[in-house]
Amino acid sequence: MAEEVQRAGRSAAWMVRGGWHGEREAKALTEGLVIAGWNEMGDLSGYRTRAALSEALRRAYPDAGRNVIGNWTGQLWRFTTEMREGDLVVMPLKTRPGHVAVGRIAGPYEYRTTEPEGFRQIRRVDWIRTDVSKERIRADLVATLGSLLTICRLSRNEAARRIAHLAEHGEDPGLAGQEEITSSDDLLEDAAGRSPDNPRKLTIRNLLEHWGLQRRTSAAVEIVKADLAEKGLTTRPPFTEGPITTEVALVPLGAEPGSVANAAEDVEDTEDVADPQHMALRLGSLPAPLVSVPSTADLTYVKTLMLTRQFSQLAVIDDDGTYRGAVSWESIGRAHVASGNPTLQDAITPALVVDHDALLLEQIPLIYERGYVFVRHPDRQRVTGIITAADLSLQFGELARPFVLIEEAENRLRRAADENFTVDELRDAVQPHRRNKINHAADFNFGDYYHLLKDPGRWTKLGWNIDQQILLGLLEDVRVIRNDLMHFSPDPLSPERYDKVNGLLTLLRTVDPRP
Repeated sequence: MAEEVQRAGRSAAWMVRGGWHGEREAKALTEGLVIAGWNEMGDLSGYRTRAALSEALRRAYPDAGRNVIGNWTGQLWRFTTEMREGDLVVMPLKTRPGHVAVGRIAGPYEYRTTEPEGFRQIRRVDWIRTDVSKERIRADLVATLGSLLTICRLSRNEAARRIAHLAEHGEDPGLAGQEEITSSDDLLEDAAGRSPDNPRKLTIRNLLEHWGLQRRTSAAVEIVKADLAEKGLTTRPPFTEGPITTEVALVPLGAEPGSVANAAEDVEDTEDVADPQHMALRLGSLPAPLVSVPSTADLTYVKTLMLTRQFSQLAVIDDDGTYRGAVSWESIGRAHVASGNPTLQDAITPALVVDHDALLLEQIPLIYERGYVFVRHPDRQRVTGIITAADLSLQFGELARPFVLIEEAENRLRRAADENFTVDELRDAVQPHRRNKINHAADFNFGDYYHLLKDPGRWTKLGWNIDQQILLGLLEDVRVIRNDLMHFSPDPLSPERYDKVNGLLTLLRTVDPRP
């Protein structure tokens, strides 16, 4: 075992559970195996691509949703293909709570037809330790082992190196010699430990904050999706859609067919953590929650509701979910012209319904032309959202406002730099390889102004009667905000970040009040 740590540099680390109730653990430990379930799949060795494996899973489990099929495809592909001989493997023990077994994969994927159902999908393992107490493992690695998946790769916080050390010495050395627990790990560990009927709930904004994120950029969404998928979790409703103040629940995906975790696997309206994040903005990112009335409602009630809520239109959806159309002030006016005593049925008008994943930019002309569109739920059946022309104007106004403010700040900095400094002084503020490209402040990046103004001599020459350190701090904060804004997100800046932008602009307007 002295070579375990050295070998870890060339090995991956995996977790394979011994059944949801530990029913496969005894055989696995006695015969030197890790065993997967998925009884209906048969021999998996014939599936040469993930796509082929995914299609086979769809046929074997026709009632499973796309999200679950994607999750299972990943687990079985790891088991048959990605897991290599010599890789480390950990099996948490249900039959001995608080303990894990650690070993190395010793053979390729096999399908054993003579074994009972549930014991046929196997990999051979050389078990090194079968009685490691979780008390000997640091909390962040224990949290990783809390994934609800049956098969997952352990990649966070140098897991392979640490598990190799655990195999040799019976103790986890920790990350860089110390325990490290991130807030996202804490959140996911808590969510994974709950029963499906008592999920962890929080707003989308609060969810992002656990990763140190503030807006749903594509990169941010990919990070959160990957961590959720690694833990066997998703969100209901999708955290990528709707306002950032929306509350979501962290719910489990299917660990394997028949597991307890599957109690929540097919809930509607969950985030698809198996698929990559769409790069283009989709319609489902923006719609407001839908307010509707049934087709049997009294027209006076409908008009009163529209006046009270200041709505220009309402969806007409019956109690059984049947979509009937829309009612608007225009359609109500027409109904009163056509009939002296109209009913709601007389005022219902057709309205455009667009799929939630339609490209937003392609729908903007239609939304402005018609005034609004309804948004169809991912199940392609229910109508659950609305986007109006006013929503678009407000949304894009919120998104454009920080760009306008930062642009003004940058213009004011540029004017001050050109008026107060020579070209040589401007060039001295940038890295040597860029100096020949600087002929005036218009050639600066936003971050260059920090380096320009931090020099004591140049600051004195500027003659601004404000605190240098406060201004430099705001310049750095706004640089970070500006870079973040370059990655599009449907989420507005937080009030705290707006304060940074407005603070910088207020100082610049004060030292030079010119327009």
